[in-house]
Amino acid sequence: MGLSKAKIIAGEAGVDLTVQFNPKELQVDKTVSWTAKNSHKEDPKQEFKEPQSSSLSVTLYFDGYEQGSDVYSGPVKQLEKTARMVASLGRPPMVKFVWGSFVFEGVTESVSQKYTMFLSNGNPCRAEVAFKMKSATAAEVSAKPEG
Repeated sequence: MGLSKAKIIAGEAGVDLTVQFNPKELQVDKTVSWTAKNSHKEDPKQEFKEPQSSSLSVTLYFDGYEQGSDVYSGPVKQLEKTARMVASLGRPPMVKFVWGSFVFEGVTESVSQKYTMFLSNGNPCRAEVAFKMKSATAAEVSAKPEG
C-alpha cells in the first residue's frame, strides 16, 4: 500500500485537493481563556472564562516546474477558495484536513502564499503555502445590525 496523501476538502466550495507533497509537520494548538480574579497578590486566583477552538497550522509545498505548470491557477487557487465567501451561504465554507487517520474539521483562518520560482512567462511554478484552520463543528453568519 502506498503512502497516503493529505487532502483538503471543502464540499461547500467544490474543493477536493490532494496535496502534492505531504507536510513535514502539523501543529495543533489549544488555548483556554483565564482571567486573574481581583487581587493584589503576585499569583492571583484564575477564573475560567471560556474554551477556545483548536487551531491547525501546516505548510504545504507545490512544485510545477518540471511540468511547466502554474501552481497558482491550480492548487493554490483551490486553497484560496476555502477562505472566500460562498455567495449562497453568506460565509466561507466548512473545511476538512485529512491525512491518514488524522482529521481536523473547521474553518480556514488564513492562506499565506510565498512563491519561490517562476516560469519564463512569469507564472509561479513553486509555492510554499502556510495554511491555518480553526476547529468548528458548524459555521454561522452573524446577524447584521438593522439600520
